[in-house]
Amino acid sequence: MTRYRNRLPIAALILAGASVLAPTQAAIAQGALQARAREIAPDAAAEPALQPARSVLHQLVGRWRFAIWFAGNFDGPPDATGTRVAAALYDDLRLEWTETHDDSSHSQGVLAFDPRAGRFYSSAVYSDGSGVQLLAGAPSPAEPLITFTPMPAPQADRRLMESFTLTVIDPDHFTWAPLDRGWRAVFTREP
Repeated sequence: MTRYRNRLPIAALILAGASVLAPTQAAIAQGALQARAREIAPDAAAEPALQPARSVLHQLVGRWRFAIWFAGNFDGPPDATGTRVAAALYDDLRLEWTETHDDSSHSQGVLAFDPRAGRFYSSAVYSDGSGVQLLAGAPSPAEPLITFTPMPAPQADRRLMESFTLTVIDPDHFTWAPLDRGWRAVFTREP
């Protein structure tokens, strides 16, 4: 019995220390949880863009036939054609797409909206290209238009050539074109 009495002061000291430190540890944990909640919660400024972004992405899901005309070809047949299939990826703020040109080249990519930043992001890989295309897009508050610029920023003389607009015309049509207007792609929904 005396053996246990000698350990009582040690146990009391441990309990006292735990009772003093517990509120501190709880406060630290609470602060970490609040910081994480702020990190994953959408920025208040991005909230107005959330529903339009969902709408644009929702309209892009499906099977599309596209035609590409290069600058100067105003009334001739398209210079290139193909098919794109876009599907939701995880949720309604992300989609993935695959594309096959009629000349057998292939492409695939991801298009997503980040509610924390209020911006779209796109990545794409083209079988006939030299690397990955990474773009950040600013949505227009007035219309279903997204202006994409490359990441990292391009050289000044290539800015218009490497920046693009995606414009949703109606539920069955959208366009993708560089800002230098060197070509334009018109996408038409397939039944």
